[in-house]
Amino acid sequence: MIVKTQAIVLRMIPFSETSRVVLWLTSDHGKIATIIKGAHRRRSPFVGQVDLFYTCELLVYLRLFRGLHIVKECSPLKTRTLLRSRWRATACASYFAELAAQISPLNAPHPELFRVLDMALDYFADQSALELGLFWFELKLMKAMGLAPQLKECLRCHRPLQEDNDFVAEPGARAARRGQERESVFSCARGGILCKACAPMVPTSLNAGMPITPDILGILRFWQASRSWRSAQSATCTPRQIRELERIMGFFMQYHLEIANPARAVALSILRTRLGPTS
Repeated sequence: MIVKTQAIVLRMIPFSETSRVVLWLTSDHGKIATIIKGAHRRRSPFVGQVDLFYTCELLVYLRLFRGLHIVKECSPLKTRTLLRSRWRATACASYFAELAAQISPLNAPHPELFRVLDMALDYFADQSALELGLFWFELKLMKAMGLAPQLKECLRCHRPLQEDNDFVAEPGARAARRGQERESVFSCARGGILCKACAPMVPTSLNAGMPITPDILGILRFWQASRSWRSAQSATCTPRQIRELERIMGFFMQYHLEIANPARAVALSILRTRLGPTS
C-alpha cells in the first residue's frame, strides 16, 4: 500500500554502504521505520532531502506484515537550518525527538503528538527562551498523551487552589520571597495537587510528590491554559523558579512515562553552559 503523509525525522541509522534506515513520526500513521535505498549514492534523488529534525512529505510503500517500509519519494517541508549552528537549540531538539521516539509505539497514529513535536522543533530553531520553552512543551506533551496534571483544585477535597500570578510582573526578589511559603504538594502518583490541609492525610506512598509553592503553581496553570508558546516567553522566572519547574516536570514525566531519558539532563546542562553568541 502506497501512502502520502507528513513526517518528522527522529533518528537515522546507516543500513549499508548505499542505504539508511530512518525512524519517523508521521501525522497519519504514528511512528514508522523506513529504509531509503540508495540514500548515500552521489546521484541519489534523496541527497539533501532527509536530515534530523526535518519535517518532510513522504510517499511510502507500507509493508503491513513484515520488514521496513520503503520510501519512494521525499520532499522537505521544514529544514530548520538554524539547528545546524545553534547548539543549545540542537540539544533541546535532540531531547524532544528522542522523547517522541521513546513514548510513541510503532504504527499507532497520534496526530496531537506529531503537532506538539512539530511546533516544538519550530520553536527551538527560531526562539531564544529555550529553557522555559522546553518546560512549556513538556507540559503540552503530557497533555497530548492524556496525562495533563490537575492544577485547578485539590485532588482530595476539590477546593480551588490558591496560586500566585505575580511571577510575570515581579521578576525580582519580591516574587522569590512570595514563593517561599509551602502551600500544597504536587502528587505525581495522583496526577495533580493536594492542598496543604489534605496532603498530610494521604499516605506518603500514594503521594509520590513534592512541595509546590503558589508561584510555581501559578506558572504551571498559566502555561497549561495557554495555546501559544509565547506564554513561555512572557514569564519572567527567578533561578529558584526555574529549578523548581525543572524538578517538578522531570519527576512527573519520569513517573508517568516510565522511561529513562538522559537527553533531558544533557540538554539542560548545555543550556546552562556559556557558549558563543550564535549558540
